[in-house]
Amino acid sequence: MSEEELADLYARCLAVYYAPVDEDFGMVPYEAFLSGKPVVTTTDAGGPLEVVTDRVTGLVTEPRAEALASAFASLNAEDAAAWGRAGRELAERVSWDATIDRLLA
Repeated sequence: MSEEELADLYARCLAVYYAPVDEDFGMVPYEAFLSGKPVVTTTDAGGPLEVVTDRVTGLVTEPRAEALASAFASLNAEDAAAWGRAGRELAERVSWDATIDRLLA
């Protein structure tokens, strides 16, 4: 899919579901956050749990169909917007300059 198509999908969604298996670190949460969208993930997702915090930057739920369905059913536009803004603030702090500063500190 093109970058334009991906940006359009992010723009039109309420939240982004991302629950990889054995993922050390993925860019999907950052892409979602930079689009102002929260991320829904599971407690066994690995790396995404470093940035997806339950009811802060998205929703974190058990990796069961019922739990995921409940999480999505509980989403509303107001919370999603607030969590998306919090994620965006977090993602905007991720840069090469910030990384270099931390490494040299």
